[in-house]
Amino acid sequence: MLRLLVLRYLLARRGMARVVTVFSLLGMVLGVAALIVVLSVMAGFRAELTGKILGVTGHALISRPGLTLTEGKDYQRNLKEVPEVISAEPFVLGQGMLTAGGRASGAMIRGILPAHNTVLVRDNIVAGDWYKLAEKGTIALGAGLAQNLGVKPGHAVTLLSPQGTQTAFGFIPRMQKMRVVALFSVGMHEYDGAAAFMNMQGAQTFFRLDDRITGLELRVTEPEGMTPLLPSLKNAVPEGVQIRPWMDNNQSFFEALQVERLAMFIILTLIVVVAAFNIITGQTMAVQDKRNDIAILRTMGATRYTVLKVFFINGLLIGLLGTGAGVGTGLLVTAHLDHIIDFCEKVLRIDIFPADVYHLNDAFFGTLMQHVSWNDVTAIVVMSLTLSLLASLYPAWLAGRTSPVEVLRNG
Repeated sequence: MLRLLVLRYLLARRGMARVVTVFSLLGMVLGVAALIVVLSVMAGFRAELTGKILGVTGHALISRPGLTLTEGKDYQRNLKEVPEVISAEPFVLGQGMLTAGGRASGAMIRGILPAHNTVLVRDNIVAGDWYKLAEKGTIALGAGLAQNLGVKPGHAVTLLSPQGTQTAFGFIPRMQKMRVVALFSVGMHEYDGAAAFMNMQGAQTFFRLDDRITGLELRVTEPEGMTPLLPSLKNAVPEGVQIRPWMDNNQSFFEALQVERLAMFIILTLIVVVAAFNIITGQTMAVQDKRNDIAILRTMGATRYTVLKVFFINGLLIGLLGTGAGVGTGLLVTAHLDHIIDFCEKVLRIDIFPADVYHLNDAFFGTLMQHVSWNDVTAIVVMSLTLSLLASLYPAWLAGRTSPVEVLRNG
């Protein structure tokens, strides 16, 4: 009996009540689907950038003023005894300027040992031979930096340091001729356009560091679990050695991503809130339209609670249908977002996600389903159903308090 009444009042709506109900259903579908797609893209974007940052800079930086390569190798042996540590590689970091053919560009110069485990860079060589960095006077450039300078593997570049020698004829910058042996492209515009690698000994000599190094680049099995690992790492090195996890080095960046994610969630939730208000409007109009039916039901023995339950379930059913359809639509769009974006780019003739802005490669959207957070999907479903439940309360209460005597008297 209750099921028949719910279906009858849901399907047999007329005029504006039906229009408002349809729009509330569509609004719920759109809001839930948009939340799933946007949060999945942002989760994937964070994972993609995190992978690139960690692939280039490591999971933690271990440093101390005046740290030498000999001391660094001692730290390296101790750190490798920690089970979670994969590698701890010494490196030198300095600023310089590269010139070639009348062109010049600033660069971050990174000096590494031949066995340095810079996997992301080594696996993204687009030209040349990465292993030739072991040779004296060689350098590997980011693809964007090489393009700015107009050089390829085999070409010569001049490396200049802001530190130089003051002579009677003025300041003379320190410079050195280098041979380009490899070009790399990791998919981050800022890094590909400003990074260069050379061997450790050459970097120490050029920057006049003697045996000193900038620090050690640490890699562990679980980068997200760096915080509980810190006590073990600190026990492996002498007191006074600084250990900076990757989260601290990029704290402002990831905080900005988190704020943006929260802002997008709130903004898109407003679509679901509007749909919930439409449920209130549609249900209220349905109650007014069915006042005579409610009065007849009451005179036939239906209680206030029965009438209230009919309209409450009715509103909740609209929310349930909208939420279910929204989840299905959101997951479907997420799974085929690469094709949708390709179609839109062809029709609009614009690059929707330029690589130099978003650092996303062509395969990112094709693997987006891997970044769908089922915790996010669950939270979205709970939020949508809660709003639907709240939106169903007032119209149901209004239907339950309808007086059959007053309705029949006023005809």
